[in-house]
Amino acid sequence: MNNAPEPVPPLSPAEIRRVLARLVIPAANAIEHVLTWSAFRRLHQARARLSHYRRRGDPLLQDL
Repeated sequence: MNNAPEPVPPLSPAEIRRVLARLVIPAANAIEHVLTWSAFRRLHQARARLSHYRRRGDPLLQDL
């Protein structure tokens, strides 16, 4: 099993807009919750991307 850290994709424009909207617009969500959700989402995306390539049998690229 590979214990290397999973690559996390950079923030997308849509993700930046969502985070900024949640931080600027008064809402019930605390800043910590918004930032935690954003980190969780990007990690989930990275895991899904790796799983997709593994399932297809494609060689994993270094920049994934």
